[in-house]
Amino acid sequence: MHNNPQRLAWTVLIIAFVFFLSLAITLPFGVRILLLNSTREQSNTLSLGSGSVYVTRPAVGVPEALFGSMDNLTYGTYIETENASRSGISFINPDKTEILGNVQIYGDTEIQLLAHTTPRFKFSNRPHNIALMLSRGRLRASVAVGVERPVTMVIHTPHSEITLQRPGSYSVEVIGNQSLISVRNGIATVSARDKNIRLAKDERTTVSAGEPPAGILFGERNIIDNGSFSRALADGWTTYQNRQDANESAGTIDIGVHNGRTALHFLRRGLHWAETGIRQDLGLDVSDYQNLRLHLATWLDFHDLRNCGSLGSECPLMVRIEYQDTSGNRQEWLQGFYYLSSDNQAIPKRCVTCSASAEEHVKVPHGRWYLYDSPELMSTFSQSGRPAAIIESISFYASGHNFESYLAEVELQAIE
Repeated sequence: MHNNPQRLAWTVLIIAFVFFLSLAITLPFGVRILLLNSTREQSNTLSLGSGSVYVTRPAVGVPEALFGSMDNLTYGTYIETENASRSGISFINPDKTEILGNVQIYGDTEIQLLAHTTPRFKFSNRPHNIALMLSRGRLRASVAVGVERPVTMVIHTPHSEITLQRPGSYSVEVIGNQSLISVRNGIATVSARDKNIRLAKDERTTVSAGEPPAGILFGERNIIDNGSFSRALADGWTTYQNRQDANESAGTIDIGVHNGRTALHFLRRGLHWAETGIRQDLGLDVSDYQNLRLHLATWLDFHDLRNCGSLGSECPLMVRIEYQDTSGNRQEWLQGFYYLSSDNQAIPKRCVTCSASAEEHVKVPHGRWYLYDSPELMSTFSQSGRPAAIIESISFYASGHNFESYLAEVELQAIE
């Protein structure tokens, strides 16, 4: 070859050309892959709901008590709640313009943040990604609606992997050697032992240690129609309004997206009393029901009466369940929500003009989503001496002079 310079030159030229073509093809392709998969960390805020919550950040290494809130927790952070405690974490896009999802953490629960990333460049077709590990306890996850880029939330448990790919509300619980997964609204894929099942609205499954998912299970159902407010309000609900002064506004009710949830919006400004609300007639015989629980999400923006007013009857959000007891008498159960409080003992914390079954109002954080789960209502009704036979209706309303509040994820979950 050394005696033939021309052949050597052609060999070098061909090798260089092949190398050039390889670079011309692979370099843009590699750069494209890099750009498509390049990510940024999302923002997040962990807020204390009640009780004692402890946070172990990788950079600190020891548990810290949560007071108020913490922002921008990193991967590997552990969050642990004590019994009867609550906290919630919101995931927000890096530009802090959209809430991508929320996770409500219930008592005696431990989770770990695994990932929360967003594609760096707009042209990427990758979704927002949120991943966490639930080691024990219970959480309620919601994937936000109205987000331009899809959101994928993955919840790992010791027994399964749950992928939430559509806006909705999901419950995951780890008890001993078993994971329990329920879809309230949306679609979830549950994977374990190389088997996948797909759960839709009001479906659930269980996964035991070392076993595949148990299949699609039923038994618990939501008896509220259009509690997600995904359809027109007139579909399932009747609106009503009352006011003291006919010359003032009675308030408004409308549906829209508020901080990641499709929600009902109550708004009113005035000098005198007014009430605006919605009602759904049920007429449901529950005499053989084993379990009945109310779930809702609320966001309180404003109200000007402390502790829901001098009689405890004017909350920015109240719920009333009207029912007939086993003796044929009409009864009601009430629950109010507020954030503006007073230590004045003369201002009650329950409705004193309502029925004896009115619960003490729930004080919630101001200006963020709060998830409420009622006590088991069939037992509550029986313990009050008024066991339920027929649930006649459920109403949600805002009452007072000036108020602004939001209502979402309304569920009345029943087990027969």
